[in-house]
Amino acid sequence: MDTREILTLQFGHYSNFIGAHFWNLQELSFDYTGTVKTEVNHDILYREGQTSNREVTYTPRLLLADLKGSLKTLPETGGLSNDLEDCEVPWDTVEKIEQPAADKNEYLKHIDSDEVPSTAIEQNNYNFDQNVKTWTDYLYPRFHSRTVNIVKEYQYGNETECFDIYNKGTNVWKSDFGDTFSDSIRKYVEECDSIQGFQVNFDCTDGFSGLALACIEHLSDEYTKSILAYPIIASHYPDNDPKTQEERDESNLKDSLRLVNLALSVQELSEHVSFFVPLCTGETGWRKPGRPRVFEHVNYNPELYYHSSALLASAIDTLSQKYRHKSNFYTLSDICGDMTGYGRKMAAASMQIPLTFKDTQYLIEYLNETTKPLYSSITPSCKIAPDKIFQLITIRGIPESYLKAPPKQAKEQMNLPAYRCNSVKEMFELYFQANNFLSATNVTVCDKPLELKTPFPKIFSENLNEYGFVSSDATQEKIKSCPIIAGYHNGNFLTNMLEKLHREVSRIQFTKLHKFREEGLEAEDYKEKLNKLAEFKDNYEDDFEL
Repeated sequence: MDTREILTLQFGHYSNFIGAHFWNLQELSFDYTGTVKTEVNHDILYREGQTSNREVTYTPRLLLADLKGSLKTLPETGGLSNDLEDCEVPWDTVEKIEQPAADKNEYLKHIDSDEVPSTAIEQNNYNFDQNVKTWTDYLYPRFHSRTVNIVKEYQYGNETECFDIYNKGTNVWKSDFGDTFSDSIRKYVEECDSIQGFQVNFDCTDGFSGLALACIEHLSDEYTKSILAYPIIASHYPDNDPKTQEERDESNLKDSLRLVNLALSVQELSEHVSFFVPLCTGETGWRKPGRPRVFEHVNYNPELYYHSSALLASAIDTLSQKYRHKSNFYTLSDICGDMTGYGRKMAAASMQIPLTFKDTQYLIEYLNETTKPLYSSITPSCKIAPDKIFQLITIRGIPESYLKAPPKQAKEQMNLPAYRCNSVKEMFELYFQANNFLSATNVTVCDKPLELKTPFPKIFSENLNEYGFVSSDATQEKIKSCPIIAGYHNGNFLTNMLEKLHREVSRIQFTKLHKFREEGLEAEDYKEKLNKLAEFKDNYEDDFEL
């Protein structure tokens, strides 16, 4: 069987919050009994290995980077019982530094214990909203020994020496960190039979932007494989609510730095990746993340990374079904090729979680009666147009039994053209054909819904039943899974986002960017990058016909 492996790279603290939820969703959906039909080919994102004791392991094919002090209870060796899984270490070069171990919370103690059954874990109230301080506080899987990579030059939470500048990241890559990280990439790639490419998630508003882009440039130079990147903007920053004039001035400065990092990221991505999709649960993304995106029947706190990152992880998990589904022969290369015509390497993403209609309602009725868009944009400063677009849509968790009423009960349903559809896929294809003028839509449908097992945050309305459909039954069980829709969208509408980004970053005088100049960014280089960003924007301005 053609495995079509993908190597995932995560750079930055917020991206690792998303990654923790993403890998939780993967691992908590594993079936170890062999009795459940599996739609996803897990070998695409996971690798099988052995510890030095010849114990079989199954770990994410993953490399992640974060700052010193961010791991808390997770050891740098990945957390497997045998710390150094199939990894050769020259012991004479190891310096052992004893540090007091961080206390594990109750959830981490329970998943490490053989005495606590999974049913007890699901029923326990771990109070994650108050107890989660970093992404390792709710991380379920354990990692390969080469997965975790720490930027030791910078301390997490240190406001004096911040890892806040794009060029700080590029300078870190030029150090031993880059050599070690690129060597780990090579080892992963050599293990693969037919690697299809790389999936890169990174914080694009701080130093991790430069670190990620330096790594991406390395991938582009060394490997002729597809690169899908998600530049990610956090849902909230500590300086977003200044109280004094001094705090406002400090916040404005940080906003400017984040904006420049973002602009540099987009410009470099336009040259070095196959396809990229900016993500943020805030409406604007910059200078502040803005008002939180609204999802019906979801109540989340954007100030809690634990909450907002779960939403973006759900979107990435759903979007990735396209190239991980066993019955779908789409590859990463196919997606990149379909979505990036006319030099338009950037697209927008959308999601609706849950895709809710009443449990007494059929899909044909829901699609015929709804007047709202089926999804919300999760790309900053971007309103997705309904017409003249390319889009890849993935829908999960709608049973075929919800499609339409049987002929004897159909009544007025039979008068609708959609009644001739014999599958969820056909009905959605007809819906998008009717509602998106001059557009090309590719629909993927997965039977399995998004599973909402602990430690996924409790952010859903109480009027949803256990399957995520709206119910009036007050005695219903709590939600355990939900239907979800997510999509990639590309078209002229992205001109507005790029124009806004270029206009706002152009207002910042280079002479005020002291930190960037100190880290080696020259005025001429900066001007050239802004010019290239404007040229990239031009790719979206000409009309096209499908």
